Amino acid sequence: MSFNKYDTVKDLNDSKHDWILRVRAQAIWKGITKETKDFRGYNVIFIDDCNGRIHDFIAAALCAKYEGYLIEGQLYKLNDFSVKYYNGDETSRSVRTHKHIYFTNETKFIKDEEDRMKIEPQSFDLFSLEDVQNNINDNRYLIDVVDVLDGTPTKIAYKKDDVEKSNVKFNDGRSYANVTFFNEFGDSFLKAMKENLEHPVIIIITSAKINEWNVALTNYPATRFYINSSHYSVKEIRSRIAENSFYVTHLDDQDDKGIPTFTVKDLFNLTEDYIECDINIELVDRKYQCGECHKIYPYPDKRYQLTSLCSDNTGTVPIIWTDEEVIRLCGKTVYDIIADDEEVEDGDKFPTTLQEFEKKEYNITIIVTKENVKEGSKVYTATKIAAPNEMSGNHSPSQKENSEVKSTEISNVNMRSPPTGNSTTEKIRVRKRPNALECTLQEKTVTDVGKFKSLKTESVSYFL
Repeated sequence: MSFNKYDTVKDLNDSKHDWILRVRAQAIWKGITKETKDFRGYNVIFIDDCNGRIHDFIAAALCAKYEGYLIEGQLYKLNDFSVKYYNGDETSRSVRTHKHIYFTNETKFIKDEEDRMKIEPQSFDLFSLEDVQNNINDNRYLIDVVDVLDGTPTKIAYKKDDVEKSNVKFNDGRSYANVTFFNEFGDSFLKAMKENLEHPVIIIITSAKINEWNVALTNYPATRFYINSSHYSVKEIRSRIAENSFYVTHLDDQDDKGIPTFTVKDLFNLTEDYIECDINIELVDRKYQCGECHKIYPYPDKRYQLTSLCSDNTGTVPIIWTDEEVIRLCGKTVYDIIADDEEVEDGDKFPTTLQEFEKKEYNITIIVTKENVKEGSKVYTATKIAAPNEMSGNHSPSQKENSEVKSTEISNVNMRSPPTGNSTTEKIRVRKRPNALECTLQEKTVTDVGKFKSLKTESVSYFL
């Protein structure tokens, strides 16, 4: 027998209605029709004591009795509601799950004032800033991120419809992202930033919408921000900053333009402007780190250094695949490969997992070093390798030449089709005549038989 009389978000399904939940309202916003501006109802994100999250919808016809009763952060007891599964084509979902709940006339919804099992103030589904770029074409979900504020947020007058916006950059130690908050939401963010805050400022943004233009995060009705939250992710980032393992990538003017794409032939002709970093690694406090960006490099260990020959239609270049990228693509560390006897056998066999990278197309981001430009080194190191695309042949138009078509003059064209076996034309095809064969016959003597007597025949009539 279970001692907990409440259900969990994870257990919900559409088999019944008499579910009982104890939840906290993390976010509440109104649903407004974009075209007609009609009020559709309230949207709520609930979290339970297992950090399970679910989206709830309250139709406009039921909202009157909950007006002023719904408060963000308040604990509630909820029972007798309906569970519904998404069809799959819904967009801008604030919770990454396949189901949601909605209130009915029988739903009971009361505040929970009792001191019971603790429910966290917030629950998030956090993604890195690199995933923002990967999810730009997926409009089904909104996204949660945690980042360090870089610079001072500014308010800008937006030309379209005289809308004001505040713009700021965020950094998670490896990537940057532009974040734009519009209207009252942007004003509330600027107001919060004027308070006496611990620096560096770490912000969690929930239910943000990915804007395809310039790959920026913007606010949505469900969007919320939490500055220097007590969430464990904020504590981890602050700990990394204290240990100098959180490094800042300096931006330049080329960042906004994106990383250029070169062929192998162009790669060998790059100038010193493309050298990424020429600073030597130093030993500081018994740790190897960069003197400029303070990135820490771990001690030597067993790791991948996979050398590959990569080619396109302009040439071939050797590229070294780093340990991080190989692990990300194959899902195995060096120790996993060594421990698998089927992969290495007696040490003479090249691992099958690594052979799967052969004969596939990749978009590879490389580092251009001083050795490559000044000293003539033709070996490059990859920093990011895009997932392989299917390759079923070379279909590039530049590789195929059009065959010349010669013009032919046609005269005396007969527009009538020739007769066939199924044709209805009256014209008959002439059969081939057989060749005549010569034959010599033996001549015979004709005997005179005399005259024949002509007999007279009488007419006879028959009556039936």
